[in-house]
Amino acid sequence: MTDMQTNHIIALENLAIGYDKGNALLSGVNLSVRPGEMVALIGRNGTGKSTLLKSMIGLVPMMDGACYLDGDPLHSYDLRKRAQKVSYVSSQVSQLPSISVLELVTLGRMPHTGWMGRLEEQDRSMVTQALEEVQMGSFLNRKLDQLSDGERQRVMIARAFVQDTPLMVLDEPTAFLDIPNKYELIRLLTGFREKGKSIVYSTHDLETAMMCADKLWVIHRGQILEGAPEDLGISGVFNRLFDATGITFDEDVRRFKYTESPKGSIQLMGEPEHALIWTGSALERLGFEVKDGADSLIQVSKSEQGYGWLLSHNERTISFENIYNLARFLIKDK
Repeated sequence: MTDMQTNHIIALENLAIGYDKGNALLSGVNLSVRPGEMVALIGRNGTGKSTLLKSMIGLVPMMDGACYLDGDPLHSYDLRKRAQKVSYVSSQVSQLPSISVLELVTLGRMPHTGWMGRLEEQDRSMVTQALEEVQMGSFLNRKLDQLSDGERQRVMIARAFVQDTPLMVLDEPTAFLDIPNKYELIRLLTGFREKGKSIVYSTHDLETAMMCADKLWVIHRGQILEGAPEDLGISGVFNRLFDATGITFDEDVRRFKYTESPKGSIQLMGEPEHALIWTGSALERLGFEVKDGADSLIQVSKSEQGYGWLLSHNERTISFENIYNLARFLIKDK
């Protein structure tokens, strides 16, 4: 066995994936995940993200190559043994209207309870803990069709958690979640990682992935690039992902921005600092460059009455009580 096969929870060697033998989505894929590692899979729609995740855990047949799960060939595992090694959360929201939240999450213990499916106290405790972890503890008796898409997705993640596998694979787990719950889920997955689990998940949210993933897999032009977020940032791959789209990656703030001809430059002065930051963000969003010495000047101030913005522009001085009104003026004036 190679070092990759024995020291990684999953290892892909010369993997080819797809549904048409004459036209693989990806080929020659060599990737690995270490125990306790969090990997985010990034790529544009149609590049093969879901197919890759399904292929590497046996849900879709591989076209070529090999996959090793915890040191052994994937094909050597029967379904039950495989379910004890890897859990999976689909991007498709479960449609099982007659089953309750408790019943669905309890199914995650099946690989460990035997064919009788008899739960011990430890099993029940894990189910309760998982539901509390995803903030669904008060929904035990709700049917799935009584939940929102985001709530159903959290229940599916709880089911995967109680499966208690060393590897968790999730296909776009944040797709149906609002912003607070999206970040809460990432925090939850990070907690699983810190407890020793390996996490592989696909996402379109590159900025969040860069905050928490140990490693990124980036699909670009039929190839996969692998590395720490910072290593890939140095390589310039994030800008190449969106070439010819009018979007660039700002390395200073690690955010994507639209690139277009500047509408002009504006100098920004005043206090407090956080108000300057938000004002500068608004100007950049509108297409203005924040630049010292510009002909136009915005001064930000704070008083007992609140914040104020004073624009000196074209020999006029105009005051605004909020950024919205300032922005509307700038758009109209320009």
